Amino acid sequence: MSFLTPGFLLFSLLAGPIIIMYMLRLRRQEMMVSSTLLWQKLLRDREANAPWQRLRRNLLLLLQLLILAALVLALARPFYPIPSISSGNVVVLLDSSASMQATDVEPNRFTAAKAEVGKLIDDLGGSSQMSIIQAGHMPSVLVSATGDKNTLRLALDKAVPDASPAEWPAAFALAAGAAQGFQDAQIVLVSDGGLPQQTPPLPAETIFVPVGVEAENLAISALATRGADSGPQLFASVSNQGLVEQQALFSLTLDGVLFDSRRITVAAGKQVNLSWDLPQGTAVIKASLSDNENDFLPLDNTAWAVHEGGVSNRALLVTPGNIFLEQIFSSLPGIELFKSGSSDLSDSQPYDLYIYDSVPLPDPVPAADMLILNPMAGFGGDSSEDSLLEVTGVFTSPATVATRLADSPLLRFVDWRNVHVASAKQISAPWAQPLVMAAGGPLIMTGERNGLRAAVFSFDLHDSDLPLQIAFPVLMANITDWLSPGRAFEAPANLRIGTPVAISPGVGSLLVTIRKPDGREWLAQVGEDDLFFTETDQLGLYQVVIRDDGGDRPAGSFAVNLFSPDEGQIQPADQVRIGQSTLETAVEGDIGQRELWPWLLLAAFVILLIEWWIHHRGTRLPKLQR
Repeated sequence: MSFLTPGFLLFSLLAGPIIIMYMLRLRRQEMMVSSTLLWQKLLRDREANAPWQRLRRNLLLLLQLLILAALVLALARPFYPIPSISSGNVVVLLDSSASMQATDVEPNRFTAAKAEVGKLIDDLGGSSQMSIIQAGHMPSVLVSATGDKNTLRLALDKAVPDASPAEWPAAFALAAGAAQGFQDAQIVLVSDGGLPQQTPPLPAETIFVPVGVEAENLAISALATRGADSGPQLFASVSNQGLVEQQALFSLTLDGVLFDSRRITVAAGKQVNLSWDLPQGTAVIKASLSDNENDFLPLDNTAWAVHEGGVSNRALLVTPGNIFLEQIFSSLPGIELFKSGSSDLSDSQPYDLYIYDSVPLPDPVPAADMLILNPMAGFGGDSSEDSLLEVTGVFTSPATVATRLADSPLLRFVDWRNVHVASAKQISAPWAQPLVMAAGGPLIMTGERNGLRAAVFSFDLHDSDLPLQIAFPVLMANITDWLSPGRAFEAPANLRIGTPVAISPGVGSLLVTIRKPDGREWLAQVGEDDLFFTETDQLGLYQVVIRDDGGDRPAGSFAVNLFSPDEGQIQPADQVRIGQSTLETAVEGDIGQRELWPWLLLAAFVILLIEWWIHHRGTRLPKLQR
């Protein structure tokens, strides 16, 4: 046994004063008495209390010396060497990805991994330091460069697993930076081995500590909807990423009501594809697997899908007749199209998007996003200063040939080289910027005015071959998506944990509320700045509610699912490849240090309790009452 701080052993010299205090006795005052016959007992006591007498056995003295010895030894921090997988300064990479929630070890792999890190903390040498890095979807440093074991344990206790794949390149970058701050550092990777094929090298000796024993997992690997003439259709895939055939009960719930339940069998390494025709109006779909005993990862047994975002966007097309626009807006997802031949809609209900094609603009224009094609002469507004746009002239081919395309996402995948326009109108709209520019003036303009978005085509679609080009549906989809009629958020169907969601509450909205899967709510006041919801850190359904002057209204839902083949493959690895090196399972080849001071402090406390009892109650044991 050795000591980390042997200098504290000098405190053992305090035993001398304790012994001296027991050898000294209190001197009594001398007094004259008439006879000593009755004072024999007093004289014997006086002899017994004479100073510097021979030290007799005293239980209290022995207990106090034992307390001092235990405290002094605890301060000196004795330890004995033990086998350990690491020694010296250590950087720990703790895998917290979704597969670490597998239950093949009790209670799960992540808890077992934390126990392994706890052993490393116990074996940490007195002059060594440790950093702990959690490798999740957002890698973070739990604790940096400290030898305080209590601090390390507290940081480790706060670690929780993620429900997503780990960002290993970022985690390795943190580990490399932490290792460079140490001299002769070691990096310990505690994981089930689910690392990507290509990983950067690490600048220090790396040790791999594997976690997990089983490989069986049955997962919902896909869940998606699409629109059809007969109604919504749902597709689902169930994958068996284990080594044996699996059976399970697949249940499907539509808007909270059980729709179908069937038993499925999936061969090892295969998948089963399922499909359904859903009722009209279906919004939220939940699929789940149950009654599958050999499934060790429950995280991917549930999935959600939202058909068309759960809401329809009302668009009004005002035109004397345009089959091209009618077809394109009838086929765009999430658009409920209404048609009218007149722009006088003072008695109609409001719409999310107004499309004016070759008709005069109303006065005043509606407070909503607009798409204007071939505007008529005049302007929309109460005065020329408040006008939306003004037609000032006409230009014809060849002045209509496009000369410049703006660098805008609205022209993504749009090939304008084969588009020809016979004639277009010269338009004055100070709030707009040209998207497609010709020699005679802009052909397409976009911009925002009073917080509302608008796009203007300065030509009639019938005077061009644009509707006959593949560029037409792409361009209209891009512009409609930019106008975002009534859409409160932009969330893809395969949204992953940690992916931000753009919120577009619309004009007149006051507050955005998002209810997360655990029931907690995210609130944001609507202002001029863009809103982004970044707390997509849970699997499940997120419900969006918009508040305006009329109160709260549901604005749809979006889902976050795992859908990760890498995380579904839970078979633990015996080795991992980092950079150009292959790491085998770690063995206890180094020498660690197991300190004894906590036990010594406990012993000192117990002896102190015994000493207090003897001092006040004597050596008699307490009597038990019957």
